[in-house]
Amino acid sequence: MSVLCNVQRKGDYLGKTVQVVPHITNAIQDHIERVAHIPVDDSQEIPDVCIIELGGTVGDIESAPFVEAMRQFQFRVGHENFALIHVSLVPVINGEQKSKPTQAAIRDLRGLGLAPDLIACRCSQRLEEALIDKLTMFCHVGPGQVIGVHDVSSTYHVPLLLRQQKIIEYLTKRLGLGGITVSQRQRSQGEVRWGRWKNLTVSYGPIRLR
Repeated sequence: MSVLCNVQRKGDYLGKTVQVVPHITNAIQDHIERVAHIPVDDSQEIPDVCIIELGGTVGDIESAPFVEAMRQFQFRVGHENFALIHVSLVPVINGEQKSKPTQAAIRDLRGLGLAPDLIACRCSQRLEEALIDKLTMFCHVGPGQVIGVHDVSSTYHVPLLLRQQKIIEYLTKRLGLGGITVSQRQRSQGEVRWGRWKNLTVSYGPIRLR
């Protein structure tokens, strides 16, 4: 919030009281847009996608300004440029996978003005089809929008798990990424990196994706 303090000291708020809405929420959105345009590799090209992690628990007072900033941000950039993935815990109690915590979290999130495009379910086991069906029914998402992220032998295996469930294809369609021009050189570099990543995961034990 140091940027916000500097703006206040310069008098940009014209002596008005600094409020959570709109001053802090606007500062959060401005910061996101600023860092989203910073190149991240030697190509010096502006990234096509910026991934934002909003930590904490839905409903916590500490994260409330950030949740509200994201609610506003989806309208600032447009629906076609904003996708939300909600990560939720699916506990296993007496051998049964429970969906109620996820249902409650999604209900609270919708009450705050955010509707998830994907629900990533963390679970010690592979998600059962019955649980996926229940989440799609009560959380207002399609079958392909519930992603299972069960325990694997290493976190290095998680990207393989997500790709297996076609998360790239979904986000490509949802954000209209198919129109982005990708040169043959970039495509080749991506394939090499992905191959190196898969080879790296082998040294961390067997990959249990299913």
